[in-house]
Amino acid sequence: INNYRTETGTPELIYSEALHNGLSKYITGVLVKQQSAGHPDGVEALNAVADEVYNEIQSQFPDKTVVREIDRYYEVSLKTSKKPQFFTTYQELAVYLVALWKTSSGHDWLIKYCANRGDGVTGIASGSVQLGDYDYKGKTYVGIYASFQINRNFVR
Repeated sequence: INNYRTETGTPELIYSEALHNGLSKYITGVLVKQQSAGHPDGVEALNAVADEVYNEIQSQFPDKTVVREIDRYYEVSLKTSKKPQFFTTYQELAVYLVALWKTSSGHDWLIKYCANRGDGVTGIASGSVQLGDYDYKGKTYVGIYASFQINRNFVR
């Protein structure tokens, strides 16, 4: 996603391992359980890791202050069937997933433009990919579920 943002002239996002472990994995797990690509509520999961995310991001800006509250929270998610003809490595899978998100104008806009406006804005992001079954027309298939979260915060 950062490669795509760079290509479109949008600032890169800061990866957060704490956000990945506490929010992204949770959201993607819910998608697997629901066998859907919806947008489950992640506010409680986000609040549970807010302090850890704050400390992690603040450590990257030792001469500035990160605003404690996350100002905005955006998400893109998807479910697709496992298609080994399109990818055999994690890097190829990442390219494939971003390409799928780019085909949706709403997801594309979120990936390109969220958390990039104004002085002192920083985008904090994480994502998760999990395998899970899904049923279609009476058959069970192996699917790939993915979610990517973008949070906007301010650095002063």
